[in-house]
Amino acid sequence: MFGKLVAIAGNTLRETVRQPIYAVLMWVMGFWVALTPAVAGFTLGNREGDTKMVQDIGLTTLLLYGLLASVFGAAGAISREIESHTVLTVVSKPVSRPVFLLGKYLGVGGAVSLGYYFLCLVLFLATRHGVLSTASDKPDQPVLLFGALALLISLLAAAFGNFVYGWYFPTALMAWVVPLGTLALVGVLFFSRTWQFQSPTTDFGDMQLIYAVTMTFCGVLILTAFAVTLATRFGQILTLLLCAAVYVLGLLADYYLGRPAAAGEAWFYKLAYAIVPNFQFFWVGDALTQEQIIPAAQVGQVAAYAGLYSLGVLGVGTALFETREVG
Repeated sequence: MFGKLVAIAGNTLRETVRQPIYAVLMWVMGFWVALTPAVAGFTLGNREGDTKMVQDIGLTTLLLYGLLASVFGAAGAISREIESHTVLTVVSKPVSRPVFLLGKYLGVGGAVSLGYYFLCLVLFLATRHGVLSTASDKPDQPVLLFGALALLISLLAAAFGNFVYGWYFPTALMAWVVPLGTLALVGVLFFSRTWQFQSPTTDFGDMQLIYAVTMTFCGVLILTAFAVTLATRFGQILTLLLCAAVYVLGLLADYYLGRPAAAGEAWFYKLAYAIVPNFQFFWVGDALTQEQIIPAAQVGQVAAYAGLYSLGVLGVGTALFETREVG
């Protein structure tokens, strides 16, 4: 069973990464995050406030990417296969539907994670560069040099591979830019803005931004579970609308469900508050803005909550898929 699960997950990962919309989302979001230091400069705040704005916009972009990428990935991996009846080539073999659905979730989640990691690299580089608040502020030369080299080498390598070996350009570009972007970030951490050697823990040693993107990713995993589950019954557009509704409802759960439940009102509020995913657990942009400390224990609790909730959603998806006619 494990071999079948890995095969389905790997094939789904490759198919999702090769979807044109996947590359479009990743690069559009990446360029937007890279441009946030310039956008945040118009807030007319101090340098620290502008940096917090960069982080806040970046976290919002990461969550939006996770929502869109998971929905389009799940729609391509499940909805279209059901509609075209190609899913019969898998479920007609000795592959149970729960294994099929879990493999699809792991494949889509892996593809989303890869793009999410790339956007995190861009966000860390953008945060390190910061906002040029005054005319006397100088650009962060290590960030610009290492980032530009990673992108340029990736473009050249992907173009060469596409021309000589027939590589699929978007996939080849991602395969190069992710590891080279990682090396670029590592190199930046060892140099100050003026090329002075520094400890690699100088910029992000407090782990706060790392904790923030990790908790946001936990929310993305839940959205991916909903996308996979809903894709067993609905098409791409309806899946997107329902996932967006789940996200909005999760953000409002504390106010509209949590407060009445705490006040001891009707049992319905307590039940709904327990069922609806609380996305306030995953959003810590306000904590970063207000310079509140995010403890590591909280990250662990949020990760456990996201894992258990995702399993519950996939359980519902398995029940829905078991009764879905695919022939």
